[in-house]
This record gives sequence, C-alpha cells and structure tokens, in this order.
Amino acid sequence: GINAEYGGAPPPPRMPGAPPAPGAPRVRRGPQLPDGVQKKKTYTGVTTKKLNWQCIPVKNIQKTTFWAKTRELDMESQDLFESLSEEFAAKVAKETGPALAVSKKRVKELKVIDPKASQNFGILLNSSLKGLTFEELRVLILKCDDSSLSPSVMESLLRFLPSGEDMASLRTLKDEYDELCTAEQFAFMLSNIPRIEPRLQAMVFKKKFYEEAKEIKPDLTYVIAACEELKTSEKFGKTLELILLIGNYMNSGSRNAESYGFKLNFLTKLQNTKAHDNRSNMLHFLANLLENRYPQWVNFKDDLRNLEKARRVSDDQLSKQLRGMKKSLNNLKKELEFHKNPESIDDRFGTEMNAFLKFANDEYEKLDATYTNMGKCVAEIISFYGEDPKKTNPEEFFSDIVTFCNDFETARVENTKMKEAKKREEKQKELKEKERRKKEQREKERKDFIIDQQGEGEGVLDDLMDALKTGQAYNRDNRRQKQRQNREGKANRNLQRGRSQTGHSGSPRHKNNSDNQDALDSILNSTPTRTERRQRANTRGESKASEALQRVRAL
Repeated sequence: GINAEYGGAPPPPRMPGAPPAPGAPRVRRGPQLPDGVQKKKTYTGVTTKKLNWQCIPVKNIQKTTFWAKTRELDMESQDLFESLSEEFAAKVAKETGPALAVSKKRVKELKVIDPKASQNFGILLNSSLKGLTFEELRVLILKCDDSSLSPSVMESLLRFLPSGEDMASLRTLKDEYDELCTAEQFAFMLSNIPRIEPRLQAMVFKKKFYEEAKEIKPDLTYVIAACEELKTSEKFGKTLELILLIGNYMNSGSRNAESYGFKLNFLTKLQNTKAHDNRSNMLHFLANLLENRYPQWVNFKDDLRNLEKARRVSDDQLSKQLRGMKKSLNNLKKELEFHKNPESIDDRFGTEMNAFLKFANDEYEKLDATYTNMGKCVAEIISFYGEDPKKTNPEEFFSDIVTFCNDFETARVENTKMKEAKKREEKQKELKEKERRKKEQREKERKDFIIDQQGEGEGVLDDLMDALKTGQAYNRDNRRQKQRQNREGKANRNLQRGRSQTGHSGSPRHKNNSDNQDALDSILNSTPTRTERRQRANTRGESKASEALQRVRAL
C-alpha cells in the first residue's frame, strides 16, 4: 500500500535472494524533505571541536518552518573553514540548624471571638482604619465605596472575619454592646452588614480588576510583537544560517553532522566552545565574523526590541489571572441575585456592581481573545523554528534568545578590548625592540671608542718613552737657554759698539749710550735666571707627565 508517512509508493520488491545491482544507490529510509530544501553538505577531515546542539528532526522540517528556507551554503568559504580549524582545533587527549520555636503569647479569653482575631482587629483599627468610626466604615461597605479602602485592607478584613457561627453569636449581643471590648464591638458591626463576606470579595475583585487588566494588556502585546519580530527579522535569520554552516563544518564525522537545524537553546552554549588559546570562544569568533564580513547583520538585536519584555511574561501567570477573573465574574453574577431588594437605603451593592459587571465582562472577553491569539502566535513561532510547542516552555524559549543577544553584545565589547590590548602590547614590543637596538648601537660605539683610545694611548706611551730615552724631553729646554744666551751676547756687543763710537758721557753720544744701557737692563731683567728656568722646566715636565698619566688612566 502507499506509505502515508513518507509519501509516495514504496519501491518495487526485490526478487528473493537476488543481490542488488552493482553501483545501485542505497535507498535512505526516513521522512522526505519538502521541495526546495537545500541539501546539506558532508565535510571530511575536520579536526575541530564539536558544537553540541540538538538537531531538529527531519520530520519537523515543513515548508513553513524557518529551517526549510535556510541557504547557509551560500556563505561557505575556504578561509572561514581555515579560521575555524585554527581557532577551534580539537585538543589531543591527554546541613542547617534547627529553626527557633516561636513562643505564643497568651491573651485573655474574650466572650465570642478568639484572642488572635481580637489582636488582628486591634492592629487593623490602629493602622489602616485609624481615623474612621465604625459607622463610617459600615456605610462605606454598604455603598461599595472603595475610595478610602485599599484591596489589602479589604483582604485583611476578609481574613480576620469571625466564622459564621461566631457572627451569629455576636448579633445576639446587641443589648450587651457597651460591655464588649473594642475588637468585639468592631466584629459586631461587621456581622450586621448583609452578606459581608461575598460583599467584600466583590469589592476586592472590582478594585483589583482595573489594575490587573492594565498589567495584562501590555504583556500580551509584547509577546505577540516578539513572535512577529522573530519571524520577520532577516538579520537574526542570517545569523542562524551562519551558525548552522559553522556547526555542520565543525561537527563533520559526528552524530550532529549534516544537520538541517538546531534547537535555539544551543545559542546560549556557544561560549562554551573555547578557542585553542582559551582566551576567546565561539561567540567572540562569530562576533568578529559578522563585524568584518557581514556588518549588515551584526545588529540583529535591534530587530528584536520586544523580546526582553516578552520573556518576562509568564504564560502560567496570565492563565491563572484570566481564570481568576472569569471565576470572580461568575461569582459576582450569582451574588447580584441576592441584592435585588436591598434592606437599607445606603446599600448600593446591586446598582454599583451591575454596572461594573457589564464593563468587566466586555474587558475580559477582549483580554481572553488576545490571550488566545498570543498562545497561537507562540505555538507558531516555536513550530517555525522546528521545535515542539507542547514540549517547549515559551519563557525559556524567549529567554534563551535574549541571553544569546546579550552575550553576543558582550562578546563584541570584549573583542574591542582585546584588540586594543593587542595594539598596546605590540606598541610596547616595538618600543622594547627600539630600545634594544639603541642599546646595542651605544655598546658598539663604546667598544669602538675603547679600541681607538687603546691605539692612541699606545702611541702616546711610545712617544713618551722615546723622548725620555733620547733626551729630547730635555734638549728643548737647552735649545731655549742657548737662544737666550745668544740674544744676551748680541745685546752686549751692540752696547760695546755704541760706547766706542760716543767716547764721552756728557755728549749726545753719552746720552745714546745711556739709553742703550737701559734697554740692555730691560732685556736682562726680562730674561729668567737659571734657577727660574729650572723651576719652569720642572713645572712643564710635571704637567706633561701628569697629562700623559691621565690619558693612560682614561684608557
């Protein structure tokens, strides 16, 4: 017969015992994919870490699902796979104490109500109801005037109300009213209000209905809008396709290879796949990839503006609130049957609550319809991504995507910081290398200077030793002495020649001789004595020796 699950008729049966024809392809049993679904590629020789996602079953891939439209192979590139192989290369295998007991304080016994109820009434009268007389409070309750009564006060009154039997007993104490304590006088007043318990319940419901309806409306809107954003965001869809491509490449040879899709809770686990240096992870890699190669998709979070608010919406809480509304509306409808003929002119329960019931019914119908639509949208978006709406918690579904978006943005910031740190590290490395080269140059110049000074020093020492050996150090002073003696002898001869020419001292010739004598005396006085010449020679010798010694020490 026709196989309804897989579609189409089964292949004709093979003759018993006949082997398959050589080269005949194997027929893969299993669900057939819809038309247009891109065939997944098989990768071999991949030695990267694996991405541990949960595959979407092929039977869940329908024409309307997201995974039926993916074209991740269009983004396939060799440099991408090389980067994955480099960054994510697989590593080679190498009690509490007991609670304190609360002591109960004994209270003096009252006539009707119990001590605990009396204490509770006393607290209420001295706090929330302070300033109101019993009569004023009774009129407020009869008229259903909640302007001075908050829901918490009315709920406290409901909790502290005596039992029906006690209230009946209190009503019999009308003649003893002045003898009752304050708490029992208060309880007596409450017991004389017709149907006090359902009346207070209806007033609480009315007071809280407006607040609850105001809270529920935006929650329903957030979830519906978030579902639409997830379905229509091209940026988010392309990001998922890129992750699918990376995962199928890295999972080559594993049970998760050739996947057609993955459960979106895997997005929160991307950062668990560490790079080979353990400083970055797959989320950093994905952020860099989108930043550098697909910048038009990197801001996919901007397309999912309502997702953060949608994930805070509890479906269970919404359902509980709406069921509570429906139950309270039904109870109010039944209670109104007892208030068609009020006993007091102050009793306006029927008038006030009938008007409220009509309004509340209309609002509830709108909220319930919107809630139904929300549930349909949530089921559709979960199915759109190939998952089972009956097994997938909507809050967790939305939360996983929000977590991924936030972690992705964090990875982008961390990538920027890592790039800046790398630049600073490279700059410091360059400065160290530059300083090292300068130090080497200075060391080389110092060594060259030492070598030059050693050569020059050796020449100075050699010259000094030669001068001492040959006596040239002393001949220079002797030559200077002889030159002075020659100048003195020449001066004396000129003087004698002048005297022989003049003859008399009183004549002009004698005057000239006197001038010549003064010149001779000046020359003789300016000429150092032998002792002075010896001292000067010693000083010059010591100076030269000291200079030579300093030059030797410098070497």
